[in-house]
Amino acid sequence: MSKIRIAVEGCCHGELNQIFKRVSELHKQEPLDLLLILGDFQSIRSKDDLVSLSVPSKYQRMGDFHQYYNDDEFKPPCMTIFIGGNHESMRHLMLLPHGGFVAPNIYYMGYSNVIWYRGTRIAGLSGIWKHWDYERQRPSWQELENGNQWSRKVKELYHIRNDDVKPLFQLQKPIHIVMSHDWPNGVAYHGDLQRLIQNKPFFKKDLQSRQLGSPVSWNLLRQLKPNWWLSAHLHVRYEALIKHGKRNNDELELDLSEDEEIPQETHFLALDKCLPRRKWLEVIEVDADESHESWHNPNTIFMDPEFVSYLFHAKDKSEISDYSLPPYTTGIQRKETEQTSLFVQKFLSV
Repeated sequence: MSKIRIAVEGCCHGELNQIFKRVSELHKQEPLDLLLILGDFQSIRSKDDLVSLSVPSKYQRMGDFHQYYNDDEFKPPCMTIFIGGNHESMRHLMLLPHGGFVAPNIYYMGYSNVIWYRGTRIAGLSGIWKHWDYERQRPSWQELENGNQWSRKVKELYHIRNDDVKPLFQLQKPIHIVMSHDWPNGVAYHGDLQRLIQNKPFFKKDLQSRQLGSPVSWNLLRQLKPNWWLSAHLHVRYEALIKHGKRNNDELELDLSEDEEIPQETHFLALDKCLPRRKWLEVIEVDADESHESWHNPNTIFMDPEFVSYLFHAKDKSEISDYSLPPYTTGIQRKETEQTSLFVQKFLSV
């Protein structure tokens, strides 16, 4: 079985030049197929976007992204796919709710998504979980723009909504990778918990009360049982191995019978933010599905048919003959509404 090599980066915080420099070095040593960035990407196109960035004004800065957005000569060393976190240019990303290209070979996953690339099925969930916004509707981009509401509403815009995760919970087929910004709230108990507390002693209270991370993501992890679950947000490297069907004594409840045995494991990896002497980048290898058409079209991203079928207003499968996404074309990143319209026309009945 063929493997693909994937570089995984934690919190980006606008440091694309530094990240791509390091990935380029690794790529020269041994070719990489893909780079995944786990949030806080900060796709700030211009100073106008800073109003929608949840960062105190004295710490706000443009970062590197605008170079890649405005000049097609700036490109990553390999295909790059990212999810959103809690420090994002929401004025930009809200124009791409279903995902889209934000620069040459840099693809945003939208609020939630499942795509295929190089024979690998990848799910993504942007934002972080807060219970008070989970059932609420997001305000529209137009409402925020016309009412000059960005700075007042910004902290609720990146919170995960129930509608974002509904299609993910319905998935039945195997998943290679799930990307989330915040951690599933059960994973810490399946790794070196004491070392985590030594490194981050202020986590102890949340760990004791099971408040460290998202219960929604934990339920999703237990249901999907992906090969890999990748997260960031807490600015620490951490790994865990979740053996599905096994009970961990440090954990409160798994709702599994003691004699249930499911021979499946999920490797959890969390990475730090891009700073000197931090553990923010690693390479993993994933067994690719050579039977999927994405394996034979190495530069093309494909939407996942099962995920699409569970979207609100999804077209019937008989109406969709091709799940490939249009390849990057010069300047398409600056036509966000056009990308969203093309997605809706192809996959939704609205």
